[in-house]
Amino acid sequence: MKSIIILFSCSSFAKDPKVVIIYSTEVLGNPAYTEVIAGIEHINRHVQRIESTGDNNNLSAILDESHSTRVIALGKGIAETIYRTHYRERTLAGLVYFNRDQYSGVGLAIDNRALVHDLARLLPSIKKFFVVQQSNFQTIDYVPSNLKSSAVMEVREGVDSLDTIRVLGRLLDEATSADAIFIPANLPNNILYEVAKVAWDKKIILLSTNLSHLENGALMAVFPDYFALGEQLGRLVESSGPVYENIKVIKYALNRRVAQHLAIEFDPGVLDSFAFKIK
Repeated sequence: MKSIIILFSCSSFAKDPKVVIIYSTEVLGNPAYTEVIAGIEHINRHVQRIESTGDNNNLSAILDESHSTRVIALGKGIAETIYRTHYRERTLAGLVYFNRDQYSGVGLAIDNRALVHDLARLLPSIKKFFVVQQSNFQTIDYVPSNLKSSAVMEVREGVDSLDTIRVLGRLLDEATSADAIFIPANLPNNILYEVAKVAWDKKIILLSTNLSHLENGALMAVFPDYFALGEQLGRLVESSGPVYENIKVIKYALNRRVAQHLAIEFDPGVLDSFAFKIK
């Protein structure tokens, strides 16, 4: 069955747009995609969108007709498909976890330098943050930095899911209430329950890049500002050759019940800076 491609332009003034955003119709209604696209269009006024359904066999032909000089592929499946075409060199990927060896674009991993900067303000009493993640599923991108900070970030990685759980278990044994731990985003629910129980009893702060963990023991969840992510992608359109960036602008959510249990109080100004809070 041939794929169906739906094309439309965001501007009536752009008869022959050179920047194309392509994404699957399966993500329609997903607010993350909506915000990213809005951010891209905020930077690039004349943009053509392509909504793709089906197997994408005729995607190259559709892109040829669009006369695009830059393609922004949103989502893993779309990025993989376009990277198998002759548009590979002119494509920027977004809303995908990847490293600089896989695609050009903005990977979903969060810049550790931005995290340390923000967490020094949100949790000034914590001097050491641990990041536990799987080596092939890095949600926090560790970039060595010479920037002075009162807080230190240490990354511990496992080679696979099981090894990562072992790494986390050993860390929970040695961690104290003076530490904060970013738990793996892909932690199985049954393991998450046990981890949260130990952390609750030892009053260890749990943080996560997975929003669902906020309701399951994490004090804070960290997630991208998707509009800003779109703006990042929009600015990269002007770049030449391979380019890689990670998330620069991030948002925070707070579990107030966990904060109360940990006896953590936030100044009103800091409390207002959270994107949202749950009780």
